Amino acid sequence: MKKLLFATSALALLCGVTQAQAVVLPGHAGITAYNGPSTCIACHPTQASDMLNSLHMKWSGPTPELTNAPTQNLGKAMKGINTFCTYAMSSGNTCFSCHVRGDGNAPHAASANDVDCLMCHSDTYQRKFTMDPTKTQTVTNVLGQIKTYIFGLTDASGNYFTEPNYAAMPAGTTMVDIAKNVHKTTKKSCLRCHATAGGGDWIKRGDLGLNTDTATDTQDVHMSPTRGNLSCSACHSVSGHKISGRGIDLRQTEAVDPKCQSCHGNTPHSSSTAGVNMNRHASGQVGCQTCHIRTFGKGGATEMHRDFRIPVWKASQLGGQGGFIGEELMFANVKPEYRFFDGTSYVYNVGETIVPNADGSITMAKANGKIFDGKSKIVPIKNHTTVMPLLADGRIVPPVILWMFMTGDYDAAVQKGMQEQGMTGSYTYVNANAEMLITHGVEPKTMAPNCATCHGTMKGHNNLMVPFTALGYHELPASAKACTMCHSRKSFSFENTHSKHRSKVNCNTCHSKTPVGLKSPTSTLCKTCHSLKTANSQDVHKKHLPKGYVCTTCHVMP
Repeated sequence: MKKLLFATSALALLCGVTQAQAVVLPGHAGITAYNGPSTCIACHPTQASDMLNSLHMKWSGPTPELTNAPTQNLGKAMKGINTFCTYAMSSGNTCFSCHVRGDGNAPHAASANDVDCLMCHSDTYQRKFTMDPTKTQTVTNVLGQIKTYIFGLTDASGNYFTEPNYAAMPAGTTMVDIAKNVHKTTKKSCLRCHATAGGGDWIKRGDLGLNTDTATDTQDVHMSPTRGNLSCSACHSVSGHKISGRGIDLRQTEAVDPKCQSCHGNTPHSSSTAGVNMNRHASGQVGCQTCHIRTFGKGGATEMHRDFRIPVWKASQLGGQGGFIGEELMFANVKPEYRFFDGTSYVYNVGETIVPNADGSITMAKANGKIFDGKSKIVPIKNHTTVMPLLADGRIVPPVILWMFMTGDYDAAVQKGMQEQGMTGSYTYVNANAEMLITHGVEPKTMAPNCATCHGTMKGHNNLMVPFTALGYHELPASAKACTMCHSRKSFSFENTHSKHRSKVNCNTCHSKTPVGLKSPTSTLCKTCHSLKTANSQDVHKKHLPKGYVCTTCHVMP
């Protein structure tokens, strides 16, 4: 029996509106029979039609923010490959358990009867794929074991079938009960799939898990029931079943990306915090997440690396039949890496040629952005790593990942992928990574860093939290760090140092590379402006820099 999904229509939610218990929608109490999607469509044909054109239904959509393919329709169902389960479309029905299409992801265009409304509109409802005892495959796995797997029932057109999983629902639950009590989406509705992406709780995104529904204040101040208690749609606005929100590693864009400023404005801080105007950061190059999400994986360990070359048996894989996944390295309370992000990204698509990094590795998802471009901000990321098969011509091979799941033989899965894609030639395994935006898990403002956490002091300018040099910022010369270029050594806080000097000297006086020498000997250089005088370097700099002279007036710069 195929089911119908119908995600919530746009809610007139203002930020700050709290999430109540699931609100039963009026007009459903009179339902006496549930006949699958047709029961929903009878009253909601427009919503069903909207859902058919949504990303959640199609697994693909327009890609205006994808700089390597800005005019295509891409996604998991169309050229999608990632650093977790690799190629979802080769997984049989394994990766379709969360998909709202009741027919899995059949090759034909979906119809309204394929939309399983209850996946989003009932937190009680659970389903499973109907299995076909006559559709089996016997394999010998890497442990030398002979095992027979049963696959999902399909019709001649490739449609899968789903049915209620009563064993996973409260005893006595009926489909009529569920239909009578459908509700607008809740945090739990969204987290049932988004929290378990990649194969398990907390694994993929790193900033979401099933317990985010009841997050502690320090885990997520927005979604904590005792603090903001916001629903997902408070930020991810919904219109016509199109939902806003895109990270770095996602291809498609359905609606305008949510912004912190929509609720908090462009000047979210008080005019002065400990003498520092923090709004310079908010309006400048620092994303709100950088200061307000200090770690991720706060509610559970998240996967940071996966290697399918090392098979690991997992009893719950393949619908409880058991199977192999790659070796996973999982960590909790992970400190993010940081990137400049302008809202667009590069994400690799099947069939493209990828350019390796200098070390031979490949980056399959990467934030676009750069320092001082007027639009990029520093954001925290999860940098997920793996090992991928790369052809000599620069194309990534999409493995038939179902074969890996059944046998644990990744090489064979890769070779089957080459056959499936019509690829020829040799491949090698290369290190790969994907950059993923961390944007959930905002902490209370009392946990935000102070100035010294990021900037240290002029005496010890350690860049403790954010790696400014790696992000393209200058590295102060030793004489600038020690404050001995113009006077004897002194120690000031970061803010006091800048307040004292900004009106007297140019930024490049301190923030430039160490000069490699003078343009000419002092006997000639000094006479270009006045008669030769004798002075030490501190006195020379102290007298000349406040007059507007820059380093290059006298020095050769590297």
